[in-house]
Amino acid sequence: MKVNKVFKHVLVIAAIFANQNLASAATLDSVSHIHNVKVLGTQVLLGTHEGLYLYQGKNQMKMLGKENFDVMGLSISNGNIYASGHPNQGSKLSAPVGLISSADKGVSWNQISLQGKVDFHMLEVNRSEIYGADSQSGNLMYSSNRGKTWNSIGLNKLQDLAIGNKEKSAFGILENKLISTDNAFKSHKLIKTPFPAQTVDVEGDLMYVSSNKTLYSSKNSGKSWQPVSIFNDPIALVSISKQAIVVVAGQSILISRDIGKSFI
Repeated sequence: MKVNKVFKHVLVIAAIFANQNLASAATLDSVSHIHNVKVLGTQVLLGTHEGLYLYQGKNQMKMLGKENFDVMGLSISNGNIYASGHPNQGSKLSAPVGLISSADKGVSWNQISLQGKVDFHMLEVNRSEIYGADSQSGNLMYSSNRGKTWNSIGLNKLQDLAIGNKEKSAFGILENKLISTDNAFKSHKLIKTPFPAQTVDVEGDLMYVSSNKTLYSSKNSGKSWQPVSIFNDPIALVSISKQAIVVVAGQSILISRDIGKSFI
């Protein structure tokens, strides 16, 4: 089976937490696949094969809502949850799901667009801008109007992506190099880093990039870097909010609520 490059790091998480597909996922080990980890304020959300979960600890997880679908793409913007994927047995969602959103933490979902057409395995939303990597066509898609209409940027080659603070600005990881764009990836330029880049996320004026076991931050769009923390295992995923930083490293989900000074 051909695997999209953009989802390569997520497959690491799926392999780490692979277990039997149990009906009730009350613990981290009981979830068969974790595809995405995102932070909403101080809360950590998991997009899993069994649905959307609130992570409160390895032995304490709570399903958000009752919709039974495989949450492949997951993003958060302005308190709203955006998702994509495909329905499981008993779900009334389209196959594939397309782009859907929830304003009540997964209790109910609104269908936005591309129902029955697209399964985003990477999804990033900020303000009215949305990027999605479609697993079926292999294309990276872009919307500037909250998903009402879409443009295809072309075959997706990015390992990760984060939307910047200005319209049509974004950052990406391409072959372990950090790139930036100010025109929604019609063109891009290289940001030189003293380390190979693997994931990227942006919160306000801060950009966070991981490299192996180290998380770095930059206040000046990558002109200089400061190490935030060094972990015991390689970093697979990073998600940032104003209140928290969440890092998946090895078999652990680690959370900082003090701007990276400590992780628990």
